[in-house]
Amino acid sequence: MVLRYQLLGPVRVFDDDREVDAGPAKQRAVLAMLLGADGRFLPRGEIVRGVWGDLPPATAPQLVATYVARLRKAIEPDRAYRSSAAVLLSRGEAYALPADRDRLDAWSFEQERRAARRCHEAGDLAGSAAALGRSLALWNGRALDGIPGPSAARERHRLEELRLATEEERFAVRLEQGLHHESVPELSALAAAHPCRERVRALLMLALHRADRRAEALAVFQDAWRTLVDQAGVEPGWQLRDLQRRILDGDPTLHLSPAGGSAALRPSPSQLPPEVPDFTGRQAELAVLRRISAPSRSSSAPSRGNSAPATRSAPRLAVVTGPGGIGKTAFAVHAAHRLGSRYPDGRLHAHLHGGGERPVPPTEILARLLEDLGLPGDRVPAGFERRLALYRTVTAGRRLLILLDDAEHSAQVEPLLPASAESLVLVTSRSLLPGLATRTVLRLGALDDADARGLLRKAVGPERVDDETASVEEVLDVCAGYPLALRIVAARVTGRPAGAFGLMARRLRDEERRLGELRAGGLEVSAGLRVSYDGLPDREAASAFRLLSELAAPDLGVPTAAAALGIPDHRAEDHLETLTDAHLIEAARPDRGERFRYRFHDLLKVFGRSLNSPAEREAALTGMLGRLTRTHLAAVHAADLLLRPGHSAGSDFRGPGTPFPEHRFTDAEDALHWLEAERPTVVGTALQAAAAGAVEPYVLAELTTRLRAFLQRRGHWQDWEQLAGRTVRLARTGPDPDPLAEAIGRLELGTLAAARRRHAEATTELLSAIRLFGLHQDSHRQARAYNNLGLVYLELGLHTPSTVCLSRALAVHRAAGQPVDTAIALDNLALLHLRRGVLDRAEQYCEESIRTYRHNGTPELASAALNILGLVRGRQRRHPEAVDCQLRSRSIAQAQGNLYREAFALLDLAAEHRTAGEHGEAIACAEQGLALRQRLGDPQGTATAYTELAAALDAAGHGERATACRHQAEGLLVGHRAAVTAPVR
Repeated sequence: MVLRYQLLGPVRVFDDDREVDAGPAKQRAVLAMLLGADGRFLPRGEIVRGVWGDLPPATAPQLVATYVARLRKAIEPDRAYRSSAAVLLSRGEAYALPADRDRLDAWSFEQERRAARRCHEAGDLAGSAAALGRSLALWNGRALDGIPGPSAARERHRLEELRLATEEERFAVRLEQGLHHESVPELSALAAAHPCRERVRALLMLALHRADRRAEALAVFQDAWRTLVDQAGVEPGWQLRDLQRRILDGDPTLHLSPAGGSAALRPSPSQLPPEVPDFTGRQAELAVLRRISAPSRSSSAPSRGNSAPATRSAPRLAVVTGPGGIGKTAFAVHAAHRLGSRYPDGRLHAHLHGGGERPVPPTEILARLLEDLGLPGDRVPAGFERRLALYRTVTAGRRLLILLDDAEHSAQVEPLLPASAESLVLVTSRSLLPGLATRTVLRLGALDDADARGLLRKAVGPERVDDETASVEEVLDVCAGYPLALRIVAARVTGRPAGAFGLMARRLRDEERRLGELRAGGLEVSAGLRVSYDGLPDREAASAFRLLSELAAPDLGVPTAAAALGIPDHRAEDHLETLTDAHLIEAARPDRGERFRYRFHDLLKVFGRSLNSPAEREAALTGMLGRLTRTHLAAVHAADLLLRPGHSAGSDFRGPGTPFPEHRFTDAEDALHWLEAERPTVVGTALQAAAAGAVEPYVLAELTTRLRAFLQRRGHWQDWEQLAGRTVRLARTGPDPDPLAEAIGRLELGTLAAARRRHAEATTELLSAIRLFGLHQDSHRQARAYNNLGLVYLELGLHTPSTVCLSRALAVHRAAGQPVDTAIALDNLALLHLRRGVLDRAEQYCEESIRTYRHNGTPELASAALNILGLVRGRQRRHPEAVDCQLRSRSIAQAQGNLYREAFALLDLAAEHRTAGEHGEAIACAEQGLALRQRLGDPQGTATAYTELAAALDAAGHGERATACRHQAEGLLVGHRAAVTAPVR
């Protein structure tokens, strides 16, 4: 079976000459995405976004799986049931279609284009014309005709642009062959179809001029001018204007020379280094350069786009900066090759050796550039000032592209800027070159996963990469998108037998050896990083780099860095900015707030740690992590008081009189934003402090307790579990055992296990917590443990022990005058009586809870009470009141950022709408609740949401979607206990 695929027209599949049914439009859209991925595995979520966009239906992932199954059946009809697929492959929830490239018409089209270019460069015009003709003959209509979705739209636009460019190239070659008379009719039709394509207009003008139809050629220019001004609000570019001027002047070079080919071409230097063959990515940065190099309205006009305001003679200027090994030169060379055709007067290259021991002075570079531009060596002046003046004269008005590689500082670059607004200068440097007048500074960062994998595929071959998937993933994770590291891995793997990636992955696992492994021949990751580190202006910044690299934090805010280093905020910020300028860390502005956040690239973090001796590391970490954890506890405490006003505060960890600094928030929203931004850092450094013995058990226990509400509400349950588990281990086995801290940790573990419906584990942990709190006579926390144990018993159907536990908790909280804890116990007793069918008692408890919150001045905490009251109203068949309660519950949860409670309200609201026959509202609420449960990462809670959505769809008559939802629910429950009807609240 030999399959061929067609994208240049309707998406079709052929088995030899027989067409295979590729299914409906969206199924073909999935096929087109897989074909466009060039054998790469596409995650199901990426396919969903590519076919449906940013607002897919909840069942889109299941539809993708269905489409893939149908495509397999169509293209592998003889595959045995349950046997492995050989054509359309799966890996987890990702799919790939590694088809032979020559079986895909889009790839053949681009291959013929490349063949045409090679023929043209070799002077074979006939061969070039034939290849271009073959490429266009592959088209059978509009690309991906009739295929929906943003992915198809992007690929359609790209292919249609290539098609037009190919038409233009074919006519350009025909004109070089002297076929101007024959080309006029087709060019006229193409210009009419695409009136704003300036190159088509230029080719038509040249064909008419060579056909001795000079007046018509000039009329084409006038028509182009009017069309561009009327339709686009711009005037023709310099190429079109220059051609008009030359036609008016009767420029003889516009005609063909007797030997064929245009005599109009003037020799110009072309010195660009060859491209790196495995170059991948950087499309956003390339788009910026395309924008600033776009021709201006008049050849003498200042540069537009991202470049700085310029004088009449200032060139367009872009600085490409980044750490050593990030690919600055490779990108600049790649961009120069892509943009070079816009600069017919020369493409020059000079290496300034700014990172070496002897940077090249500008006067030497000026002499070389003048000779490169055609000036005899004996006419180059001796002095710097005279060379500079002559260079400006020679470059004035010319369209040049100049690549200045590895500049040390602005003074080395400024004299080399040509005196032409139509020229482009690309400068690479480890420095930001702040003295240069440009707004276009491109800071290159790490490649994303897709581009990093693409680099490896180009460097060693797709088969090698695809054959060792697991090892390649590990290598990609270690290299973290660093191009030099990836190229070193590729160099070490190339030529080795199968399994070479596995060997590299094993050798790179050891962080102590990692930088030593990342070297091959003259390539070495650490050498480039060392240059940046050695260039730091002061010892304090260097020390900050070494110390901060030790933190197990994905990123840092200024206060975190200040606390870790034990210095004021302003000094910490100075150090962070110095390290950012040296490209040793990266800065990014958060969604809110005025200050930047800073992060280490993984390899730079390893490099920083390699600079510390073991003794230095141990001493620094103990003090640093202790300070940091206490600072975080004070801030988390302040945030928790705003997010849960009225809760029993316990110990105060803020401000004077404590070892913890003050942390102020303006309001609950500010506190929630801080927690979202700092959570990975707070959790990561706390766990690191516990492992290093740098924090007392009670500090870790209090941090876990203060964070728990936020972590539960926002779905960060793994963090919750790690902190609680580490608290118990530290309290039991650390240098200073602390049974009370152990009790707090077990309370948290039991609460989490209950929320996950692991009832046996929850019971064990909560009973242990109750015993330990009893030994320390901590009746308040013991009551909380009884409350949560009562909920576990309720879920197990043990109503009598549940009543005992919940009643005991209520009595303790009432006696202690703790209104919020009292209201929570009332909520849970209401839920108990709702389950038992005693609706009047359930109603009384809910209303008492709501009154308690109101009298305490915290009505914004009544989301759970309103949710349960809504369920009671539903059972009482008081539909409008039930809906109102659930809407109010959801509104409160949203205001608090409580996804956990909001999901309950939405799903219970969906059930209420479904019972009332309001099918559209039921489906909408169930889909929103499902989305929240998925964000929370709770498999059983998500399964419950899928079940409710299935019920709503069934009631509305959407049986196929309902069945798909039930299958999803069943899949989520594999390996878990069946979800109960009403989860723990």
